[in-house]
Amino acid sequence: MNSSSHVAPNRWAAPLILLLLGFVWGSSFILMKMGLFARDGSVLFPPAQLAAMRISIAGFTLFPIGFRYFKQLSSEQWKWVAVVGVVGSFIPALLFAIAQTHLPSAVAGMLNALTPLWTLLIAITAFGVQFKRGQLIGLGFGLIGTLGLIWNPEASFEAAWGPGALLVLATICYGTSVNITREKLQQLKGPVIASCSLGLVSIPAAIWFLSGDIPSLIVTHPDGTRGLLAIVALAAIGTAGALVLFNQVIAWTNSVFAASVTYIIPVFATFWGWMDGESLHASHLIAGTLILIGVWITHRAGRSSKGK
Repeated sequence: MNSSSHVAPNRWAAPLILLLLGFVWGSSFILMKMGLFARDGSVLFPPAQLAAMRISIAGFTLFPIGFRYFKQLSSEQWKWVAVVGVVGSFIPALLFAIAQTHLPSAVAGMLNALTPLWTLLIAITAFGVQFKRGQLIGLGFGLIGTLGLIWNPEASFEAAWGPGALLVLATICYGTSVNITREKLQQLKGPVIASCSLGLVSIPAAIWFLSGDIPSLIVTHPDGTRGLLAIVALAAIGTAGALVLFNQVIAWTNSVFAASVTYIIPVFATFWGWMDGESLHASHLIAGTLILIGVWITHRAGRSSKGK
């Protein structure tokens, strides 16, 4: 039943790509921050327009791949591809850009780790997927590690509940998209899903940001070029390229294991925070280790349920 695209070349392929995705997406919050703020801390690019620019660049990056398959997808497939493009890419990009004008990039990366929990709940309630106890144990380890990274007794989180709620909604969107990709588009290869879904939303996104303030800011603002390069890297590598790999991991494994990449993201987000001058304590290293253990347990438990 499975084609070669749905069988990993070896048992290390999926975990290694997941680690790579964790690094890429863990770095994306710093890149987004470079697009949102100038060196002096003032606002650079408007967040909504920045999100539109990110999606449009990502879509046009994958256009050569999507162009080959546009006419080959059925109307049913296009329906779900459109949902993945809007719910899985555009809306989360918008929510994260807005939230990061109020929250540190490391905190945004940490809250992103809620995605596997929503993926699991949506898979059970909407798609009737059965999960083994080992997967829940793995998710529990990852959640504990994530809470260890987030916990800061000196910070007042109540003041940031609004931006935090936006990120929770974004993780719900991610969880929905991951399940749709796995359950409704499993016959399509990862590059096809990524290129077609992003290509579909890239055109209105391009119109949005090109008609806004960003083009003039790129030319006139002293940090305009710096912000542009950061968003180009974010879009081409962190959105387009990473989404292709992410969809391939979904095909090789299952939706919950693929979504557990968001447990690795806080490790790298914290690393970039440390590189930026934030303190890194032994508790952070312990929490990061728990996260990686959780991903490993989830993967081991999910391998036996592959194909069900």
